[in-house]
Amino acid sequence: MKHNLLACLSLWVGTLVAQTPNNDPRFKNMDTYADSVLKQFHIAGFAVAVVENDKVIYAKGFGYRDYEKKLPVTPNTVFPINSCTKAFTGALCGILAEAGKLGLDQPVHQYIPWFRFYNDYTTEHATIRDLMAHRTGLPRHDQVSDFFDNAQPRDSLINRIRYLQPFTELRGKYHYNNLMYTVLGVVSEKITGQSYEQTLTERLLMPLDMSNTYLSAAGLMASPDHSLGYYYDEQTGKIMAGDYGNEPNPNCPAGGIVSSVMDMSKWLTAWLNGGKYKDKQVIPDWYVKEAIHPQMPIDNYSYGLGWYLSAFRGGHFRVEHSGTGRLSNSTACFYPDANGYSSPHRVGIVVLSNEFGDYATSLIRDYLSDRLLNEGRTDLPGTNGDWASWFPGYKTYYASNHKPNADQSANPMKPAPLSHPLKDYTGNYFNPGYGTIDVHLKGSELVARFNKVDLVLKHFTYDIFEASPGGRLRFTTDNEGKIVTITMPLEEMVSDIVFERTK
Repeated sequence: MKHNLLACLSLWVGTLVAQTPNNDPRFKNMDTYADSVLKQFHIAGFAVAVVENDKVIYAKGFGYRDYEKKLPVTPNTVFPINSCTKAFTGALCGILAEAGKLGLDQPVHQYIPWFRFYNDYTTEHATIRDLMAHRTGLPRHDQVSDFFDNAQPRDSLINRIRYLQPFTELRGKYHYNNLMYTVLGVVSEKITGQSYEQTLTERLLMPLDMSNTYLSAAGLMASPDHSLGYYYDEQTGKIMAGDYGNEPNPNCPAGGIVSSVMDMSKWLTAWLNGGKYKDKQVIPDWYVKEAIHPQMPIDNYSYGLGWYLSAFRGGHFRVEHSGTGRLSNSTACFYPDANGYSSPHRVGIVVLSNEFGDYATSLIRDYLSDRLLNEGRTDLPGTNGDWASWFPGYKTYYASNHKPNADQSANPMKPAPLSHPLKDYTGNYFNPGYGTIDVHLKGSELVARFNKVDLVLKHFTYDIFEASPGGRLRFTTDNEGKIVTITMPLEEMVSDIVFERTK
């Protein structure tokens, strides 16, 4: 009952903020700019909130949360925040460390004795901090969770890590890895004896009054003010609706939270005030400092604990994380004072969108950052179509997403024939890290079922097929000519993944 009351109060406060006229000159052209972003990037809708010190000074929705029904986005519209979830999982580890339940520099296997990496050294020495800072030596291996059967427990997912090949040694190099944050979620479960979702709700969401925040796609769809997910179809030139799904998410600690910009503003308020929210220490002060301190260098910026750290416009220390999903995108950032929490430029920005691709949310974030930090930029990017000059990365983005289809007819490749009849390729192929591929005939087509995903196989040349969607896979034979394996380039940082035939 209390949680429902908070939800109603949150909705009322969010509506009040949205309807209050904002005469701050820093937001003078925001409506025009937002309209330009919606049109240029073919986005259905997004929401923005800005926090200054401990107050929300701006919150507004643009476009539609339901494009077909023309239902508008509001500051309380719920979107997936995707990888912005990682800072929540990191903060939960800090809270558990404050309670004496774990140590950031203790080996992971101390809390999950059965957990293993590919090699013994990493198993024995990888710490909680190593996982949080993406420095275990593992590449992404995202397809492991992408094709994982969500009906299986979270333990089953992270048990596959022991079979995943690293690309460098422990602490040798930064490389982003979603699975490591799922491991952290399991650590919290083993320590507390309850689910990650329950612990996060009790230790973070409730103390921050984040009553419009959920930990599943089912929670998102149950919210009366939720956004559907969309993508832009280049062939038809239309914004198309997609399906978030309704299954449990074993990878929730890495990217499963759904929230609104009003709720996320409470999250940013705590970070801007040393972990305090309404004078209550929710996130330990020492952890806030650790999390926004560089843990692993990455070219001209670095990674902290669940946050990227950089210098905006060369002079403003920025703490940021973005999140990209199949049908949504998010970014949250804040600018703390390096000497404490009293800077006049102590601001936070959150942008949540219902369409794939991070350039639009990044543009909005940086546009607002310029104005809030008095960088003196008075141009309005995009209104004259000159996006590339304002945001260098957009030129590459636009070229890669709007290039004409290449004409393959001039020099077509003549495919070499298959070595076997199609039925000889059917069977089950297994990799302990990635799972099972069931290859079967569907009419005259060869189909590969990767857990619950069907990939239609089109012959390319020899025993190589194009998997749609998915890329190429290759069947190989033994010395007797029998088809025994499938190899797929599922992780570019290591050798092709091999699936051995089991029947």
